[in-house]
Amino acid sequence: MPSDRKNSTSLAIQFIITLVSSLITLKLNILNYGQNIFGSWIVLASIWGFSTTIDFGFGTAIVKYVAQYKEQKEVLNKILSSIFYVFLSFGFILFTFCITIAYFFYFNNASIVSLNYLKVFQYVFFILGISFLCQYLSIFFKSILEGLNNFAITSVISIGQYLLILSGVIFIYVFRLGIVWLAYVYLITSVIILISYIFYFNNKIGFIKIKVVDFDLREAKKVFRFSFSIQLMNTFNTLIDPIIKYMISNFYNIGSVPAYEIAKRFAVAISGLFFNTFKIILPKASSLKTPQEIISFLKNEIIKYSKIGVIYSGLSFGIFLFPVILIIHIVFNIKEALLIFMILALPESVNNFGYSIYNFLLGRGRVRILVIIQFFNLISVIIGFSLFHNVLGLIGYFFSVSVANISMIIYIHRVWDIPLSVIYKKSKLYKLLLLIILMCFSTIVFYYNWISDIYLFPSISIVSIFIFYSDLKEILIQFITPIMHQYKK
Repeated sequence: MPSDRKNSTSLAIQFIITLVSSLITLKLNILNYGQNIFGSWIVLASIWGFSTTIDFGFGTAIVKYVAQYKEQKEVLNKILSSIFYVFLSFGFILFTFCITIAYFFYFNNASIVSLNYLKVFQYVFFILGISFLCQYLSIFFKSILEGLNNFAITSVISIGQYLLILSGVIFIYVFRLGIVWLAYVYLITSVIILISYIFYFNNKIGFIKIKVVDFDLREAKKVFRFSFSIQLMNTFNTLIDPIIKYMISNFYNIGSVPAYEIAKRFAVAISGLFFNTFKIILPKASSLKTPQEIISFLKNEIIKYSKIGVIYSGLSFGIFLFPVILIIHIVFNIKEALLIFMILALPESVNNFGYSIYNFLLGRGRVRILVIIQFFNLISVIIGFSLFHNVLGLIGYFFSVSVANISMIIYIHRVWDIPLSVIYKKSKLYKLLLLIILMCFSTIVFYYNWISDIYLFPSISIVSIFIFYSDLKEILIQFITPIMHQYKK
């Protein structure tokens, strides 16, 4: 099996490549189609994007059960065979459901889809639906590989997926092709990725066999009981994005959706690099056997990952905030995107801290608290937009994320008797609090334009350097020491 270092490195490289290619894709699409037409695309595509996450928790369940039963081949084959056919059926049910939802709530709304482009977008939506079915089935095979801790292969396939889309978008941009061609690019890419997963699965994972005769309804029910809670959690989480886009387009301005998409891509990409690098936590937490192993993993690994998350937030949303803002401004030149990015940076900086705890709880099957957390996040976003009627409604998401992370800390303290003082000090949570205060103050200053942007953003970076100076020094020493030893040899 690939090592943790190899997996983390592969995931990090994958995320960097996919980030760069997706940002280029976003820029070219806005240039080619304009903010209104592409805004309609984003809103409609978000339906299928959300539906891809409605795997009824089977994706995460597969990762957990494969990690847990990989030494018991017969048990694992029965579980996976039982899941596969149920999973496939749900895919077609979702396809039909989303088509119905789109026709009743989206295509009848001229503020989302202009009447001039109605027939075009109806066809585009159907093509994206076929693409969704391919992506949905790919989740099954990808989850098996992740359960086997083989993130290197899934990273390579994901990189190929984004490079194919980028190539197609460049072709479309050069020849100024219509929005239907963009849908074809996504469909062709999804088909190629599915074939790649099936080919690798059949040729490299011989001990896992998916057979109709191994289907067991009792196994399917057992897995579904666990996975349904996961699905509730995932549903509440992934509903946030399409609801935000719907509320912006329906109650604010469809032209602001691309601004939100740009800001979200950057904010989520920064935190996503951290998330992707440490996806290894879920299978590792799932494979723990004894109470002693669990407590040791919490104290030695989870708190360490949380500390890394705090430092990473300080670097990305603090010290390097000015360069990131500069890139967004130069490449996209949409000032509204800068404000949205600063607001989104607040919850994402907190999520970097809590990601390892979240995945640990998921791996240990403590799903109920996570369902409550995600439901609270969703409600907070809706309340926020109801109060502000504009992008400032995203403040509600930051509030709920903060409460959620405090809840998770209290939960692991009570269940596994991990002292709060240990979590606070070892994870350097106090530095995250300083960063959040700085970011909140800066967002208010930027919104009311109290200080020129030329002075504001460099000032944030400088203050962040003072907050995280000792951590920068530690990282630098760790980086230089091996080089110096090698030089002396």
